[in-house]
Amino acid sequence: MSYRVWAPSSTLCSVSLPTFFQLMTMRALKFLMGAALLTSLAACGGKTSESASASSESHGDMMSESHDQMMADGEKGHDHMHDHDHMDDMSMMHDTIFTGAFQKAEHETKGAFEIHKHGDKTMLHLSEDFATNPGAPDLYVAIGAAANPIADKELPYPLAEGEYVTVAELTSATGAQAYDLPADIDLSEDNSVIIWCKQFNATMSYAPLEAAQ
Repeated sequence: MSYRVWAPSSTLCSVSLPTFFQLMTMRALKFLMGAALLTSLAACGGKTSESASASSESHGDMMSESHDQMMADGEKGHDHMHDHDHMDDMSMMHDTIFTGAFQKAEHETKGAFEIHKHGDKTMLHLSEDFATNPGAPDLYVAIGAAANPIADKELPYPLAEGEYVTVAELTSATGAQAYDLPADIDLSEDNSVIIWCKQFNATMSYAPLEAAQ
């Protein structure tokens, strides 16, 4: 079987049915390929735009993070300089006048102390490694009237009235701490720092004052 179709030259020609379908199929395939190519190009263009936008946003975020980090580093540097200056000021403001190391009385006690002049104030500083009996109640810091407040005494080494001046309740059984000493107290190497249990009038430990070199 055959059909008569119009050729591009406007002349009639006879084409067999299989050939006709082949021509139509090829044209349809070309059309579909062209459409697919356009769709692919459009999709690529959209992805490229999205990628460029994402890259721009990422770059902006990185710049913002970098700026924030620089600001934070600058603030840390300023704080560090401020702390350093503060330490220098503290060093210039005080002089160490007495030192000493704690000795066992009723209980083993570790650590040492320093007594500083801070302008018009006199302050007692216990060292970082200070440690006394954590189970003892009602502990106080006191200044003894003698370098050895437990001499000629027996356990628990009680203190008599007039043999000490109470400074303050002990802040902690361990670690560094500081106390203001009474303004009218007269210190010398004849005195001592005492860790004292007020409830049972027991001397935990003491440290004779030694003039700072």
